[in-house]
Amino acid sequence: MSRYFMYGTSLGGIEQLMMLAPNFTQRRSGIVINNHFNCEGGIKICDGCVAKVKSRGNPNDCFCFKEKLEADEIEYTDLIRDFFGRIKNYALKDRLKLLSNGFTGELFLNDNHKERFYQVHRIQDIEIWDRSPSYLAVIFLLTADEVLWSISEHAVCFNGFDFSQMKLRQISTEGYALYQTAKTISTGKEHIKITEIADKELIDDRAFKIIINASLIAKYGADVFSIMK
Repeated sequence: MSRYFMYGTSLGGIEQLMMLAPNFTQRRSGIVINNHFNCEGGIKICDGCVAKVKSRGNPNDCFCFKEKLEADEIEYTDLIRDFFGRIKNYALKDRLKLLSNGFTGELFLNDNHKERFYQVHRIQDIEIWDRSPSYLAVIFLLTADEVLWSISEHAVCFNGFDFSQMKLRQISTEGYALYQTAKTISTGKEHIKITEIADKELIDDRAFKIIINASLIAKYGADVFSIMK
């Protein structure tokens, strides 16, 4: 007998995601995404940058990363491979391949998503290049869903987020997944796993795209926006 009361219904997905609520009992299996979302660095270091990188103290940081992006030497597929290449989850890899093959040069879900994202930074009067990667990634996630943004906008602070003020009313399965991913990136604590992200029954292609792109932003920062055409 299934542990889920709503199994097989339209509410089955949200019920499973609700099992991931704060303070849930950790399962004994699955791949944790926290370490992937909170790692630093980028694509393989250029030989000419080695000395500069050592003096800066970040062994994974490439000074030419932005220039390579702007010169089309690094593509979306390269970022996906660099970030997720070591994760051994075949369902995720299949979804990532489809996402990469279908990439048209746009990270955002639609124009409304883009407008909400940039409006935050205009109101705060700060350029995205001056923001931390994790902050940008969380804003990217929260602004992707109109309902999620309506319940989280007031909880966005200049230097962080108050998730306790986000009341999850009338939120969709996908919106809840975005919320859990945002909370994972912001707090550094596990609220969602790779196995959930890879599951098509839990997270549709639109939410999957936003979660993956947010993960790239969390690692590579605002420079990722240079791949948009």
